[in-house]
Amino acid sequence: MKEFFLTIHRKLLPQDMEQQIAPYIWLVYLFIFFVSLALYHPVEYSYVYATIGTLLFLFFYFNGYWSSARRIKWNILAILIIGSFMSFLSSGASVFFVYAGAFCCILGNAKKAFLGLLFIVGWISLLSWLLSYNAFFYLPAVLFTFMIGGVNIYQHDIGLKRKELILSQQEVRDLARTSERERIARDLHDLIGHTFSVITLKAELAKKLIDKDIDRAKAEISSLEELSRSALSQVREVVTGYRTSDLNTELAHAKYVLESNDISFNYDYGELDLEESTNKELAIILKELVTNILKHSESSRVDASVYQKSGSTYLSVSDDGVGFKQGQPNGFGLKGISERVANLKGKLSIQSNDGTQIQIEIPNRP
Repeated sequence: MKEFFLTIHRKLLPQDMEQQIAPYIWLVYLFIFFVSLALYHPVEYSYVYATIGTLLFLFFYFNGYWSSARRIKWNILAILIIGSFMSFLSSGASVFFVYAGAFCCILGNAKKAFLGLLFIVGWISLLSWLLSYNAFFYLPAVLFTFMIGGVNIYQHDIGLKRKELILSQQEVRDLARTSERERIARDLHDLIGHTFSVITLKAELAKKLIDKDIDRAKAEISSLEELSRSALSQVREVVTGYRTSDLNTELAHAKYVLESNDISFNYDYGELDLEESTNKELAIILKELVTNILKHSESSRVDASVYQKSGSTYLSVSDDGVGFKQGQPNGFGLKGISERVANLKGKLSIQSNDGTQIQIEIPNRP
């Protein structure tokens, strides 16, 4: 039963949200509408219309948490239309306009968000004037739309600044890592270039001496062995501390790359027990998927999650782009991804309708 509710929860809300419970708690305000409807319902079959309208509202409500700044306006407009029709049933329908105002914070920036609030207030005023609604409808609608909407705009802006700070810190770490790799590359170049030059000279000398002075040739060959062992030891010293990119690092890098190209990227990566080989392969796969999204998807939002369930590790990446055309899933680097997944004895699932969702399942080793 718990797994069933968790599955429903994952479908209703993005897993990277900071507050996973709050969206459900906020739905308690719908009781205002139903209590008001119970006290006064002038329309025949009002409960039937109220149920249909509420179900439609819930669809656009939960969908709003998945929407990008470019698409959220349609969720807001849909909720406004639903609230307008519900206002024929009860003055408590003012709560729907408050929900619409709460979503304005996603419109892109504070200026657009406040313009969205003003639009909603204008809508409420026009509706109240045309239909001669009393103050029990428009006063709560206007007051709480501004209050809840304003608080959400402030909190959303703070959250964006915090994400920018985290992104900046990650960029500093990436630059430090890049600098370290460049240092290793320079050291290896200097070391290997010199060492192989000496090895080549000694090999040529041993070749010349092998028919003339076997003892000296043997000495040169022994010197070659010592030189190669010394070079190997020096190479190990140069690369001490160097590690390949892991999945967590690649997720942070993907966020930087995508959001640098105006694509919103949200991911969920908890405390996971990943084997080193699986971690490395999933990081490479994620990098290839991000490259494909940048080149082909034309998306504005990408979501990724990594989690473990029932003895397997899952990597799920979805976007709201154009999706695949017929035959395309065999291209775009997916062949290489399929081979990597197969080597790990995993499964690759691709769904492409409105956007694309790719899920990779890798069984955990016993």
